[in-house]
Amino acid sequence: MKNRVRYVTILILFLCSWSLVPLGSCDFHPGYTVEPVTPDMDPGTPLETVPVDFWDLPPGMILLALALSVSSFIGFPAELFLFIKLYAFLGYRRISQVTILSNQARSRIYTRIQDHPGITYNALVRMAGVKRGTLRYHLILLKLGQKIMAHEASGSIHYFTNSGLYSDPDKTVITYLWNTTDRRIYQLLMENSEVTRKEIGNDLGLSVSTVSWRMKRLSDDKIIWIRKTGKNVRYGICPDVRQYLEKYLMPNRETVQITPMEQIRESA
Repeated sequence: MKNRVRYVTILILFLCSWSLVPLGSCDFHPGYTVEPVTPDMDPGTPLETVPVDFWDLPPGMILLALALSVSSFIGFPAELFLFIKLYAFLGYRRISQVTILSNQARSRIYTRIQDHPGITYNALVRMAGVKRGTLRYHLILLKLGQKIMAHEASGSIHYFTNSGLYSDPDKTVITYLWNTTDRRIYQLLMENSEVTRKEIGNDLGLSVSTVSWRMKRLSDDKIIWIRKTGKNVRYGICPDVRQYLEKYLMPNRETVQITPMEQIRESA
């Protein structure tokens, strides 16, 4: 790759230097004397233009035209490569693991993610107090610097610190805690070993279709199990997930602060 870039650079420089060679005769010319035209002088009649075939042009002009016609194809890869090299040297390398949190806004964003694991993009906009474009820029840098990680669940992106504190089951459970209704479903299932669809709807004030939709999401992420007996559908917490729910829902055992989005909207 380095040899290719070097050859392209040499070729471009050669073509540019060739284009600087004067066209036509190379004999020494002593210069020009410019005198103003007086009314009694005849400036002459302009000559008629004569079409000239491309290959009849001087060699320097032909090479210049060919160079300009392919410059976009030759120059773009070289420019792109040089841009990436310059960005890596001047941009990204300046933001090291030590200095990545030196920026005040970026440090504030990281702190919000640290204090509120599983926070969403919209919640970060409100809690960090930054514009969306600025937030997007800093999130990219934090991910490149391996300070945070993104976890997708149910079509939403949730952010966690890349600290090794959260396993995949932790992250999956936490993402649903950001929704008040899902949190209440968690609590209801933790208090009852088996709950019917009707009981969930009556307790939470949800329609049958809404309960079915929400429970299917939890089932797809292997948080709950679904058992159908006749016309009744029962739900329960998967045994290997219960320990993760206890970390965040049981009294005096909550390890992190997870504020539902509804409360964030009210406080904003």
